[in-house]
Amino acid sequence: MNNTAELYQRIINSIYLSLSETIAKIPFGGKYLLEEVTRKVGERILKENEKKYPPESKRPVDICTAYLKAIGAADPLQIGVIELREEGTDVLITMTQENCIYRYYCEGAVKDGLLFCCPRLGALQSVLTNTLGMTYSTEMKLFDQKTGKCQGRLFPVKRRLRSEMVHSSGDTLTLAGERAILFTRDVYISLLAAIRDYAPFILKKVLFEAGYRSCLPLAEEALVFYNTAEEALDVCFEELKNCGQGRLELVSLDKKAGHAVIRCYQSFEVDAVKGIKLYRTPRVSCDLLRGELSACLSVILGRSMVCMEMECAAMEGDYCEFHAYSEEEEKI
Repeated sequence: MNNTAELYQRIINSIYLSLSETIAKIPFGGKYLLEEVTRKVGERILKENEKKYPPESKRPVDICTAYLKAIGAADPLQIGVIELREEGTDVLITMTQENCIYRYYCEGAVKDGLLFCCPRLGALQSVLTNTLGMTYSTEMKLFDQKTGKCQGRLFPVKRRLRSEMVHSSGDTLTLAGERAILFTRDVYISLLAAIRDYAPFILKKVLFEAGYRSCLPLAEEALVFYNTAEEALDVCFEELKNCGQGRLELVSLDKKAGHAVIRCYQSFEVDAVKGIKLYRTPRVSCDLLRGELSACLSVILGRSMVCMEMECAAMEGDYCEFHAYSEEEEKI
């Protein structure tokens, strides 16, 4: 490779590294937004080459093969780099890293612990989405020193995280196609203070009910798309984290008994109430989250559940801990 080509290759890799680093810091960013960037690049290339090598069939592996032939004719670096095989509706990809023009991006992302979406997979993701009308996602097992290869997978997406699909259009903000609004800690505190001033004894109940009702649609949707309670809860927790509630961890789950222990690190409610006196005595404060978790568990476990906050970082410790029981047991 001549010096000019190598310089351009370095620039391209640096752009992707910068995107990965920047997107990780953007609210509602995450893998979805990075995938969208790589997918859009592939989409533009597809439009220029899609008529050159039409796919032999609608099988995902044939569609990807046709695309690689189209761009491989113009890019010798593609030849021999990528191997494809089929696994149901998934496409498994093996890539030789030595000849990959994105290797510096790959190595840099691993070294710095950045978000990573392989641009090659992004291009194939775009091809499958446009040809089949299905949403595809990607996962990548990065460079294996023993084989000198990377292994990836393209697969149909069951469900996208709603909290990652945030768009600004004109003067409005939408979240997964629904009108949304962001408000600050001050607005949240003002709402709590207004409830406290007019009806102090219902503050905890209002927060719990608001959290419970708002999370029912999320839990119902997760239950439809995922096979296990653990998977469905993981999706709900990811959504809540993306919306700013904090990082949630499922410590234990006994589905038969209807018991669960959940921890929240960096709870928004803890930070929000610091320095203000919402209650007359020290007490746990995460009633909104307590309602959200109760709703998620009730729907996913198929029984009425109640979460009690046993430890709160507002008083001491590094996390808030919630113990969940069935309503029947909680009453006893």
